[in-house]
Amino acid sequence: MTPRELSIMLAAQRERQYDEIELMAIQAMMIRQAYHAKRLKQSDLFKRPVDEETAKSRADEIQERTEKRMEWLSQFEEFRGKINYVREEETNG
Repeated sequence: MTPRELSIMLAAQRERQYDEIELMAIQAMMIRQAYHAKRLKQSDLFKRPVDEETAKSRADEIQERTEKRMEWLSQFEEFRGKINYVREEETNG
């Protein structure tokens, strides 16, 4: 084994140890939260990431619901014109 290979292996091992310590820290936080919570669900501790397609469809559904709610709110005098402001923000920023 060359000195370069040895240094690469040592660096990789150090990173593995850091990953392990990080996982233990996360586990400790979850244990603490579970200990102190009154009614805890598994989803409160960890939510599995979803794929991009599912996330996009959820975002589209939320956008549609928001638009419907804004249209309904626009019937009230307080909220007239606000729906256009929200749409301008979406397109501009």
